[in-house]
Amino acid sequence: MNDFFTSQFPNLWPAIGLAIGFPLILLILSELIYSLDRRGKPLARTLRTFRNLVVPALAVVLFVVYLVKSPSEGTLVRVAETAFWIVLLYALLGIVNDLVFGLASQNTWCERVPKLFRDLTRAGLVAIGAMVICHRVWGGEHQGALTALGVGSVVIGLALQEPLGNIVSGLMLLFERPLNVGDWVTADGVTGRVVEINWRSAHIETPTRELRVVRNISLYKGALSNLSRPTFVRTEVIEVGFGYNDPPNRVKEIMLDLLTTTPGVLSDPAPAVRTLNYADFSVIYRLIFSVARQEELAVTRDRIMTRLWYAAKRGGLTIPYPIQMEYSPSESPTPDAPTPRELLRNQPRFLPAIRDDSSAPPRTIDYAAGEPLHAPSSRFEGIGLILTGTASISTANATGESVCVGEMNAGECFGSHFTAESTGDDVQIRANSDVTVMLFDDKSMELLLNQSPSLAAEIGDTIESRRQAILAARKNDPA
Repeated sequence: MNDFFTSQFPNLWPAIGLAIGFPLILLILSELIYSLDRRGKPLARTLRTFRNLVVPALAVVLFVVYLVKSPSEGTLVRVAETAFWIVLLYALLGIVNDLVFGLASQNTWCERVPKLFRDLTRAGLVAIGAMVICHRVWGGEHQGALTALGVGSVVIGLALQEPLGNIVSGLMLLFERPLNVGDWVTADGVTGRVVEINWRSAHIETPTRELRVVRNISLYKGALSNLSRPTFVRTEVIEVGFGYNDPPNRVKEIMLDLLTTTPGVLSDPAPAVRTLNYADFSVIYRLIFSVARQEELAVTRDRIMTRLWYAAKRGGLTIPYPIQMEYSPSESPTPDAPTPRELLRNQPRFLPAIRDDSSAPPRTIDYAAGEPLHAPSSRFEGIGLILTGTASISTANATGESVCVGEMNAGECFGSHFTAESTGDDVQIRANSDVTVMLFDDKSMELLLNQSPSLAAEIGDTIESRRQAILAARKNDPA
């Protein structure tokens, strides 16, 4: 029976083997690739090359040799064998790449080798191997083909001049290494973080989550600023103008205090304020500060610009702007500001503190959310009454960790000689939201408390409860 089938179907067993073995090998490779993908192994990428290229190429060779029965010296067999050996070489080099570089530990020389260099090396080895394979498979018959290929390469090279220029530029960037993946750069009018560098271009992710593709030739020939070198520290400059009636030293003092108390601003290098120019409508000052990384720059700049308005208003500074308006004789160029008595309409108990004979009436000051109303190791001049907003009181515990001990609301007072902040140098009051404070002098508040014993008793109880909370927090060890 076997002799009958063999004589009638001489290619039966090779056909059965190919029909069963080819799908079986593909199934095994697919399951192995799926398993490696779940574990995040780089070898899965190379096994895909075996499944998609090497195994089908081998199946074609077997089909041509054992089923079609083409002569071994025939063109069809040679083409199939050439394609198989080239894709096999490509896949084997992929395995070497994955084992040596893909599984390399961090901070080793293998991990630091750029991907572009590995790809170019792999392509060069495949090209050399392809020439050897062609020589072995085709013998001397490939000379004419190589001559035609050489002429064709010149034509192709002229047609692909720009893509080849990008590849050469990529090689130059590879050796010079002015940027790496993860660096923040400004190139070709784009500022962002480098997420990929390939043969043709660099992919840059902008702060607005936009992916911009910059060609290698533009990076190589144009100006490139690497914002992550020589260090990750970024220095920023903000220019702002204040009125001519504001003394420069006073402006610089307030602005420097603003910079040093803003979260995210580094103390080393220290922030600075410089008088830059006397412009048409204002004196221009330059605020110079540094942040730890480029990613923190936008947030820190926003904090500074937000708090600047409050600091200027609190310090009595003027931020002028060029504008021209005409007023009739009965009009005022600025609206009348509310009087202290009008501001205290929701706190009538404090109205007696406003003395008509006082040469320094109470004034209001504004704080932005997060700004300190009272800082450690500083003396708060006068008595502050919170008109709007809330603030938190914090102190250091036994281990030096800052803990919150209470909250202050509208109608509560604070001051170095008036409340529990006088219990030490480590008490801080910080605004939870935008806060408006009315500032009284000590004499006005003393007269108020003498006239209102009930208010004095209420404030005294509040002071004592704060003092007890602060002392308890200082003794508390969270460990």
